[in-house]
Amino acid sequence: MKRNWTLADVAKHWDSTLDYDEINDKTASYERRFIDSAPLFDMPDNAKVLDIDARTGRGSEFFFQKYPEKNLSFTCLVVSKLFKDIATKRLQQAGVPAMVKQFTELPLPVQTNSYDVTLSYETLEHVPWPRTYIKELVRTTKPGGLIVVTTPTVAWEPIHLIAPILGLHHSEGPHRMLRRKTIQDAFVAENCTLVAEKTTVLIPAGPSWLLHFGEELEHLLGEKVRRHIALRRIFVYRKNGSNLEKA
Repeated sequence: MKRNWTLADVAKHWDSTLDYDEINDKTASYERRFIDSAPLFDMPDNAKVLDIDARTGRGSEFFFQKYPEKNLSFTCLVVSKLFKDIATKRLQQAGVPAMVKQFTELPLPVQTNSYDVTLSYETLEHVPWPRTYIKELVRTTKPGGLIVVTTPTVAWEPIHLIAPILGLHHSEGPHRMLRRKTIQDAFVAENCTLVAEKTTVLIPAGPSWLLHFGEELEHLLGEKVRRHIALRRIFVYRKNGSNLEKA
């Protein structure tokens, strides 16, 4: 399904969000996209990692610092020229071996079967062509490699719309949340197997005691309940096949 915006529109939105990092420093749920997904999959040694849309590079920096012994290297694709400049500076200062590229259309500017792990944090909902985008995530990943996708749940769409009006968060710009089954069906159609799934975040921001309460409540409710009321879905898929089969 094609949507009524382009990736150039998304780039324009992020280019105008000058306080993106400052706002997310105050929003606990931002860093949790990385923290909550990390235990669900293994980063192979010497892995080539594709991070898309890498935004300001915080995801690549997170995994590089989390696994300093694994000799990871990163390709970061971003739609925003502003974020490309910020990510390049951030990753250079952090010593992360990363190449940062801008893209505003599909197919992605990377070769087929190139990456051991592909990361896509809160990006699927911004792409005008979600099924084509999922095809691209699979195409760029090596056979047997992992694809990690996070995206907000449809239930939280009203909150995402209200938050910038109330001055609580930045606008999400052009986007549309996808239903869980839509995402799952798309990956199955691309011959991928679900490795792990988790739904997280009941309280995205606030004082430490409130955040702690929210995390405890998440544990008490369990995945079946969180799936209907929590903010973020995390999926880890494996691209079926192996490099030996493709040789």
